[in-house]
Amino acid sequence: MPNLNVEFNMITLGLAIRAKRTQLTWRIEDLAEKADLSRRTIMRMEKGDANVTLSNLLTVLDLLGLSLKIVDIAALLGSSNKKLKTKLAEEDGWYE
Repeated sequence: MPNLNVEFNMITLGLAIRAKRTQLTWRIEDLAEKADLSRRTIMRMEKGDANVTLSNLLTVLDLLGLSLKIVDIAALLGSSNKKLKTKLAEEDGWYE
C-alpha cells in the first residue's frame, strides 16, 4: 500500500486501488467483472487517470473495502495551528 499520509492525488489513489486488488489476489478482469466496468476503466483508475467518473471510482472502492474520507478543513483551520497539526498527525490519511 502506498503512503496515504500525503496530499491526495489520483496517482496515489490508483496505487492504493492496485495494492488492495493485488492483496485480494484479484486480476484486473476480476475487479472489472465485479464492478460491471471495462478492463480499460480499471486500468485507467490504477494509473491515476483523473477522467474516471466518481460513480465508477466509488463502486470500485466499495468492492475493495476502501473509502474516501471527507474532512471539514474550514473547521480544522478555525482551530489554532498547534491544534491543527496535532489533529492532522492523528489522522491515518485520506482513506479508510
